[in-house]
Amino acid sequence: MLRVAFVYPPIGHEPFEENLKVVDEEFGRLPPLSLAYAAAIAEQAGHDVRIVDANALELDLARTIETLRPFVPQVLAFTSSTYMFRRVALWASELRRAFGVPTILGGVNLGLYPTESIEAGAFDHGVLHYATEGFPALLDALERGTDPAGLPEVITRRDGKVVQGPVHTMSNPYLRLPLPARHLLPNERYHSILSRRQNFTIQVTGTGCPAPCTFCAIPRVRRYRNPVERAVSEVVRCHDVHGVREIDFFDADFFCDHEWLKAFCSALIDRRMDIEWSCRASLANVDDETVSLAHRAGCRAMFVGIETGNVEALKAMRKRLDPATARRSLEIIRDNGVRALGFFMLGVPGETHASAARTILYSMSLPIDFAQYSRLIAKPGSRLHKEMIRLTGTDFWRDWVLGRAVPRRLPNLWSRIDDDAIETWAKLAYLAFYYRPNQILRTLARIRDRDEFLRGLKAAGRMVGNMLHSDLDPE
Repeated sequence: MLRVAFVYPPIGHEPFEENLKVVDEEFGRLPPLSLAYAAAIAEQAGHDVRIVDANALELDLARTIETLRPFVPQVLAFTSSTYMFRRVALWASELRRAFGVPTILGGVNLGLYPTESIEAGAFDHGVLHYATEGFPALLDALERGTDPAGLPEVITRRDGKVVQGPVHTMSNPYLRLPLPARHLLPNERYHSILSRRQNFTIQVTGTGCPAPCTFCAIPRVRRYRNPVERAVSEVVRCHDVHGVREIDFFDADFFCDHEWLKAFCSALIDRRMDIEWSCRASLANVDDETVSLAHRAGCRAMFVGIETGNVEALKAMRKRLDPATARRSLEIIRDNGVRALGFFMLGVPGETHASAARTILYSMSLPIDFAQYSRLIAKPGSRLHKEMIRLTGTDFWRDWVLGRAVPRRLPNLWSRIDDDAIETWAKLAYLAFYYRPNQILRTLARIRDRDEFLRGLKAAGRMVGNMLHSDLDPE
């Protein structure tokens, strides 16, 4: 048995990210679900496990080290997106130095840049895919002192070279995954910008996305779906064991399979749990029957990608939506008593000052309760990322992982206005949408308690302050 410590460093904003800094900082404090899955896999294999969510616990590196000392970890494990990679790598290096034990990496960035993630130097091993096969095998090898090179789903070094074992992607990993180890998380500390109840958590019932949008990396991920009974059992565990009263489902499109959705919602209705939930959905897949059923099952908010009212830009980005469908679907959501948060983009293909202004006016005309405005960027693994490599001859994200690139705003190669103008329009969009008198009154009317009011007041104050400053780091 090994003592395995999973560490989640504090999240920070980088200049290349699509959202304004204040939006990322105020969006919420979410549980590291991938670490909770990995911890559950390690526990199932018989190891002693701890999770230190330094982000939720507001711990710096020194306090994290002190928190871990009594546990005396024999292995340190991490997860990382591409955005977070350098921050996570720094923490991994410092913790490895403090405890003198091997480091293991998992997460989405490892799937994008497996070799580079190990070559960067902070991690001794990596586990690919969903870790159900590779992680227990790697821990067993470390415990026995045997060479892990060549193990399925494992990437490691041998004789100075990075060696990757085979990855089998045909079977549904949900059939083997244990429920996430939420008992190791500080569940009372989590919330999102829209959450209204405690305890709050997130859940994922499926991976990938059937939509081909060029700005998103999720379509490249193989699609799997958790069987209804397993997904419901996770909700029940959250409710009964962890005191969860609100869940945000992080599937890319929770409504993509109506038969699955109907069975899931019906099962929740039958159990009559005191729980509310939110989800992400494509407006192209929304209809009155499914939204009504979802509301009866506890759905109170939906995050929906609208992006822009510019039809040509929607086509260029392969977004399967038109403004008329978007408006009809949003009316259905509203009429069923569900709040809607619309995602919008500025700097879309062919964007001009006039089209950016029209997007803002379009967002204000829609029956939505909240809006989020982001800059179009070439996200890691997206079609736009591949196009950026072709147009520039370089892969910024690869260089970032290898430590060769400084954090900076990425060029928008598709807009007709520059990055500074796109940022300015994003800030104007927030001011225009949220500081309308009727919007302020609606927001105040929805507030349920003091904590929600204080969170909203803090976010509003920081948003106004951010309007006066640039997210761009000084040269």
